[in-house]
Amino acid sequence: MRQSIKGSIVNYVGAFIGFLTSFYILTKYLTQEEIGLTRVLIESAMLVAALAQLGTTNSIVRFFPYFKNKELKHHGFLGFSVLIPFVGAVFFCTLYVLLRQPIIHFFSENSALFLNYFYYVIPLAVFFVYIGVFETYSSVLQRVVVPRFIREVGIRVMAVGVYLLWAFRVVTFDQFIILFVLIYGVAAILNLLYVFALKEYSFKPNFRFARKPLRRNFYYYTAFLFAAAIGGTITAKIDTFMVSSMLGLAQTGVFTIAYFMAAIIDIPFRSLNMISMPIVSGHLKNKAYGKVQDLYKKVSLNQLIAGGLLFVLIWINIDTIFAILPNGKDYVAGKYVVLFIALSRLVDSGFNFGLSILSLSKYYYYYLFFIFFLSALGICTNWIFIPLYGISGAALATLISFVIYNALVMLIVYIKMKITPFSLPQLKLLLLVLGLLGINYFIPYKFDNQIVDGVIRSLITLGIGGFAVLKLKLSEDVDRLWSMLWGKMQ
Repeated sequence: MRQSIKGSIVNYVGAFIGFLTSFYILTKYLTQEEIGLTRVLIESAMLVAALAQLGTTNSIVRFFPYFKNKELKHHGFLGFSVLIPFVGAVFFCTLYVLLRQPIIHFFSENSALFLNYFYYVIPLAVFFVYIGVFETYSSVLQRVVVPRFIREVGIRVMAVGVYLLWAFRVVTFDQFIILFVLIYGVAAILNLLYVFALKEYSFKPNFRFARKPLRRNFYYYTAFLFAAAIGGTITAKIDTFMVSSMLGLAQTGVFTIAYFMAAIIDIPFRSLNMISMPIVSGHLKNKAYGKVQDLYKKVSLNQLIAGGLLFVLIWINIDTIFAILPNGKDYVAGKYVVLFIALSRLVDSGFNFGLSILSLSKYYYYYLFFIFFLSALGICTNWIFIPLYGISGAALATLISFVIYNALVMLIVYIKMKITPFSLPQLKLLLLVLGLLGINYFIPYKFDNQIVDGVIRSLITLGIGGFAVLKLKLSEDVDRLWSMLWGKMQ
């Protein structure tokens, strides 16, 4: 767990710098419609990719303990992991092309620009498929920092370079989109090279080792997760697709910038989740439920600490952020999108590890129910709130959906496995977050320079918050990490 926290910090710092740079360049040099187009391209490709993976990423985590053998290259497990999504990619990319007319009809009225780049989704989807496969394979080998760095930092650095090429008109817009797609191809190759460097792989599946019962369980579980992926991908993309189809690409651009501000909260969880899921899989295989419970509480608490402090920093500086963004007045309509999405990310990243546990356990069939439930809930709430409140309504719909969904997940996990993420330190943390927001409400704005005011306000908040987290001894992992850092500074 300590390794995961350190890795999360490294990735977060890099990603935060990448976010700031991207926000500046995007809002200064790209129109809202161009930003919306890149968002729709990514979401469309991720939808195709999630289906094409056929549930392989979850299967890698769940079944790797059965294949694990370093000397025998894990019985060619990587070969299984590469072959299955290849078949899925061929099928679903073909299906995407065959469904061209219904897709065109969906976007034609308010997001017609997307139709000019319809086919760019196919290579982008393939790149996403194998970024996910190679990342997950690295994670089951307990090597998560480099793949996360490639995703959180490397992709953003390359994107900044491509944005600048378009900003200064070094390339045409068509060339800009091509380079934008190729960024993810480079990321997939870098992840593959990292797998090669680990020297624990073989692309030749050992069918002798994978006897019929194990293969049957693997294929059954993978097929089940594929069905869940249909609902999961719809859930994750529904707000973007509904905003783009109902409000247009320009509003999607505003929604995208606001969404990315709030998504910073999610970065530590993605690293924590990636390193923790293989550990959970091993504990479940050995029926060590007490260890699963301990890990559940640790992941939840550590993410809530990181996410809670980040939420406070974002919200107390929200007006400053929009004020210093180039063309910020054009994006200030996304202020409450930031609030609602940030809260939804905080809730989901703080408690969604329960769904990961459920998906790896013998009760994984509940995973399918919850995913489709969330999809239906997301569609209904977006359909209700977007006409009423625009992009803020889409964000509110996401928050409502994730609160209800996570509450039900935690209830089922408790009923079936008698484990819960709740602990007394979480209550103390909630009071601390509310206290920090209250303190900032009473701090006067004395500086004409908003950047200076934001820096001072943030330092005060971090100082008080960090001191309180350590003084209250909320997390053993945070205490150990601080002791290690303090020791190095002395």
